[in-house]
Amino acid sequence: MDKMTKRERVERTMNFQDTDRVPIYDLLRCDAAFEYFSGEKLPPLSKDPDTEEKLLKIVGKAVNTLLDMTRSVGFGPLVEEDFEDEYGFIHHSSPVEKTSWIKKKPFSDEKGAAEFLKKWIQKINDFTQQINSHPSEYRKSYHENFLKTQSLIGDTVKLFAQHGTGLDDVRVRLGFELFTFVYADQPGLVSEFLEEYTKMNVIICHAIADKRLSPCVLTYGDIACKNRLLHSPAFLRKEFFPRLKKLNDAWHEHGFKCLFHSDGYLMDVMDDLIDAGIDGLNPIETVAGMSIKEMKQKYGNRIFLAGGIDMSQLLAFGDTERVKEVCRNAIKEAGPGYFIGSTTELDNSTKLENIIALYQVVHNEGF
Repeated sequence: MDKMTKRERVERTMNFQDTDRVPIYDLLRCDAAFEYFSGEKLPPLSKDPDTEEKLLKIVGKAVNTLLDMTRSVGFGPLVEEDFEDEYGFIHHSSPVEKTSWIKKKPFSDEKGAAEFLKKWIQKINDFTQQINSHPSEYRKSYHENFLKTQSLIGDTVKLFAQHGTGLDDVRVRLGFELFTFVYADQPGLVSEFLEEYTKMNVIICHAIADKRLSPCVLTYGDIACKNRLLHSPAFLRKEFFPRLKKLNDAWHEHGFKCLFHSDGYLMDVMDDLIDAGIDGLNPIETVAGMSIKEMKQKYGNRIFLAGGIDMSQLLAFGDTERVKEVCRNAIKEAGPGYFIGSTTELDNSTKLENIIALYQVVHNEGF
């Protein structure tokens, strides 16, 4: 088969058609991999604009070399620091961990959490009205930023947007315990937040959608953990799936595929997810009980698959031969309609030699 462009390979995979090789989909956040796949050394980290620009170019080159498709392009936090956001939350960012987390909230009880949520809803409403008033301006700004990132990664396909219902965001901001208390006592307030958050993203979708720039978006909601759901099926059927369907339906209107992301064990609600309009599933977290083989047997070509190569144990601690064996088996079990990749991201916990092993299986073994 003739060599395909990355977009051809991606689109054919989403449609369960044969390709010249299996495409790689992932989120790259590994310093050693940035250097190896770009061929350049990382500079000393700082928030200096010249350093930021150099890092982005290195990251872009590495992403272009390694990946056929990604959802995000960036180095991650540049310095170890605490910072305060507009709502008064104190965050800590870590360039090694490649993330940030909340250290201190501006409230400590249910009443304070509810009052914050009301303010947040108003903020979302204001932003939604702003987009509604000036959709062309928002579209222009979004497209400019998207194309700037695209220019860094060459022909690697970047997912056009990442849209959720707000469930992840409200759990993180309130914390799971306070979220549970607020929902128990004021379910309407949480529902209002989720509805307004979803409405905002639907409006953004209609303002920015342009399939010429990318064929796919990420719709998401981390609704599960190892071997079980984080919420009851009844809660998800009331508060999550109907709103996820609104997001997927909006993007489908413009011809986009919707790759759904949730960690954890999802088999108890897979039919609900498919009914909500997902086109693909990521990351297929194997250590949580998910199985590429089982997914293929049960759902065939109803959804494409992305991920399945464990990053928490295998890519972090395994040897290269075992990694290659798992990659070969995943490709054979999934067949057409499979993007090989880690179970969420290639971060600094993953070993470079194992990332290279995955790459070699794809490029050197006729897959």
